[in-house]
Amino acid sequence: MTLAKPIRDFFTRNLGYKAVALVLAILLWYDVTSDEITVIDYPVPLQVAVEGADMIITNQEQLPPEVEVAFSGTGRELMRLDKNDLAVQEAVEGGENDSIVVTLDLSDVRKPTDLAVTAMGITPRQVTVVTDRFIERTVPLATVGSPRPAPGYRIESVDVSPQQVRVRGVTAEVRPIGSLALDLSQVEGFEDTFDERLEIAVPESLRTVTVTPDTVRIRGRAVRDTVGESQ
Repeated sequence: MTLAKPIRDFFTRNLGYKAVALVLAILLWYDVTSDEITVIDYPVPLQVAVEGADMIITNQEQLPPEVEVAFSGTGRELMRLDKNDLAVQEAVEGGENDSIVVTLDLSDVRKPTDLAVTAMGITPRQVTVVTDRFIERTVPLATVGSPRPAPGYRIESVDVSPQQVRVRGVTAEVRPIGSLALDLSQVEGFEDTFDERLEIAVPESLRTVTVTPDTVRIRGRAVRDTVGESQ
């Protein structure tokens, strides 16, 4: 078999489909390179910030990372759209544990000054932003259990230092904290004196809360349990 037949078949088979594809390609090229005004939807990063010291957006992960912006312009200019050069930027004034419905305005669309396109619409037009304020307060440590010495020993004394810590986080999480639990039973297997540091466990539900200091010093003494031995 020579190459002539495959080459001939490539140009002669399905001529109808190939003719349509050629026409569409020509039309697309004309649309992109022409000066005709066209409107397209383009994904643009959404950037929302809250104003004020110690303020934070607590539902940032639930906000859409991008919104669809309808741009109008010539094919040449629309081809220059680059997501890295675009943004929909919105600044909100929120309060403590505050929920705000934000309307995205066309004036919030940021683009290069030399890009000759016009923003015509934004989808979705509204997003809900939840804001809160960072606060600090001092809370006591609530000890749970007791150190567990080696068999044949009993606890004579225990000292926990410090007995209070500073917690920092958003208002909705920090204000309900009455105390933080400290499990002393984690200290175990010792004879005579002991001096260890325990990490303060913060419940997973308190996503923004940090503790200072984040460890406490546990010191004490164990002695022979002579009463238990005599029995």
